[in-house]
Amino acid sequence: MDLGSFDLFKGIAAKMSWLTQRQNVIAQNIANVDTPQYQAKDLAPLDFKNTLALKLAPARTSALHLAGTQGAGGAKESAQTKSYEVTPSGNSVSVEEQMQKASSTGIDYQMITTLYQKNIGLIKTALDRGSSS
Repeated sequence: MDLGSFDLFKGIAAKMSWLTQRQNVIAQNIANVDTPQYQAKDLAPLDFKNTLALKLAPARTSALHLAGTQGAGGAKESAQTKSYEVTPSGNSVSVEEQMQKASSTGIDYQMITTLYQKNIGLIKTALDRGSSS
């Protein structure tokens, strides 16, 4: 069974990928905390519209179903819009802010991992019940 064929697992994989990329951007920001003129970066949020753009829309199995819209999506790095402080050298990285983002990203990653595990458990339960009848 290929779990990648389920839209739910595609969505989970997209979110895990986005969280991994965000953690890398946060680490890059922290690594450049003393670099003059460095501007902190972040990823554009992965929202429902971006997820649909990754072709995770429901399948159209009948001509009577409404057609969805397709757009461009994915994780895009952008300059941070607002920072708490800017040093005299022009650096806008706040270690406290970056650590807060790293913590939030870690919590989100744990949540999405738990969601993945629970869904695997549901599939295993369904398969076990199906084989016993």
